[in-house]
Amino acid sequence: MAKFSFLFAAAGLLLLGAMAEATTETIFTTSTTFEENPTGRRSTGMPCSQQMAEQQMLNHCMMYLDTATGMTSRGRMSEPTPEQHLELCCMQLTNIDEWCRCDAIKMMMNQQGWTQQQMGQIMGMATNLPNECHLKPEMCQMRAVWF
Repeated sequence: MAKFSFLFAAAGLLLLGAMAEATTETIFTTSTTFEENPTGRRSTGMPCSQQMAEQQMLNHCMMYLDTATGMTSRGRMSEPTPEQHLELCCMQLTNIDEWCRCDAIKMMMNQQGWTQQQMGQIMGMATNLPNECHLKPEMCQMRAVWF
C-alpha cells in the first residue's frame, strides 16, 4: 500500500508540474495603445487648402481681426461684434485639423490686403487665435515678410 501511495503522490506531482507548464505557455500578453485625441474628432486627412475652402477661408477669423482692431476692408465696422466673429472663427478653426491650423491662419493672413502698419497690429492677434479658441497648438509662429 505504501508503494501505491508513493506512486500516486509522484504521479500527482508530475501532473501538477505538467499543468503548471501548460498554463504558463498559454498566457497571452496583450497591449493596447490609445491615440491622444481629447476632442474625439478624427483627422479629415484632407489637405489644408481643401479644409480652408470648406471653412470659407477663415472669413470669420479675418473679420474678427478687422473688427477687433477697428478696421474693416470697407472702412466701416461690420454688424457682428468682434466677440461674435471670434465665436464663429473658433468654430471654423475647430473644423480644421490641429496639424493644419497654423498653416490655415497663415494662408488667411496672406489673402488679406492689410498694410504694414495693420499687419503689425493684427499679427499678434492672429498668432494667439488658437489659444483664444482653447485649441491646440496654443500659438502659431508667424513671421511677416514685406517686399
